[in-house]
Amino acid sequence: MYLDRDYKPRRPKSRNWFWWIAILGFIGSYLYVRQPDWLMNQPLQPTPTPTRSALSWQTEAEIYHTAGDYPAALAAYQRAAQLEPENPDPLVAQAEIYMTDRRINQAYELAAQAVAVDPEDVPALNIYARSLDWLGRYEEAINAAFDALDLQTENPTTLAILGEIYSDVGNWSRAQSYIDQALAADPRHVLALRNQAVLYELQGDYERAIHIFQQAIAIAPDQPDLYIEQGRQYQALNDWDNAIASYTAAVNVAPTAMTLDALGWGLYLSGDTLQAQRELRKAVEQDGEYGPALAHLGMAYYARRNYEEAVPTLEKAVAILGDASRIEYYYSLGLAYIYKKPEECEAARVWLLKSLEIDPDTPAALEGLRLCP
Repeated sequence: MYLDRDYKPRRPKSRNWFWWIAILGFIGSYLYVRQPDWLMNQPLQPTPTPTRSALSWQTEAEIYHTAGDYPAALAAYQRAAQLEPENPDPLVAQAEIYMTDRRINQAYELAAQAVAVDPEDVPALNIYARSLDWLGRYEEAINAAFDALDLQTENPTTLAILGEIYSDVGNWSRAQSYIDQALAADPRHVLALRNQAVLYELQGDYERAIHIFQQAIAIAPDQPDLYIEQGRQYQALNDWDNAIASYTAAVNVAPTAMTLDALGWGLYLSGDTLQAQRELRKAVEQDGEYGPALAHLGMAYYARRNYEEAVPTLEKAVAILGDASRIEYYYSLGLAYIYKKPEECEAARVWLLKSLEIDPDTPAALEGLRLCP
């Protein structure tokens, strides 16, 4: 009889697995029904949260920026910059917001950082040149702008900024040449249109400036500074209804200290000091360190004969503004010290004399010194 050498007799199947399943099922049912304390008191482990990317923060910042929420936009751009310290883009974006909001020192600092990160980044050089121009450092501004132009010879932003710089130094023909080149490269370039309008303003052609600002606003309706500068043209034409409407539109786009200050000061200059005071208070509530709003609120208090409020408000304003303070802030502060109860002649003389350093024939200051010899 032949036997298969690979044959192995089968062992009978064990049934032990059945009992193990039954025991585990019983334990599971017991725990589900009774829910003992040691099981229920176990801390829940949080679901792991993925780390957000710099691109994610930058996208969020752009949404806030478009909505006019500058503080939130700046905070998000800062997070993007922290995550990508070698990327100049978030620094440039922050500088551009500060330029729009007329905080030039902060814009310059961020622009300088962006150029340090990448000395050949054209947007960084552009915002750096523009911030230098607004600080009155024209030679440095020209050098930075030409560095950018060497890298991109037909960049419309660079050409527009060169037009702006030459406008500011009074070389209007050269300014017009660069603005023309910028608009030839991009007829809808907002900064080029803005700089064309400002050049018309400098030449006293306010109606043409308004027409150009209207074109720029149609392209960029979410840019509040365009409405403010348009309002300035109406103000020059003594058209206060349209000036106030422009300032109000700026507030509707972005209710910042700058836009609220523009509206409040426009109301003040139009003769509505009561409503001006209301809007200027809002501006200071937005940012208690914004010098122009403090100065204008102090002037509104003075006009309303609220000298007790005018003194600390103007004093804080001139401390922040420093050399940028206007002469009327100084003599109004001095007179407020005289007219408030009780008067403080010694403090008044400090500010009256400071205004006379600027203009020795200032009538208000001379009258104050007559009252407090």
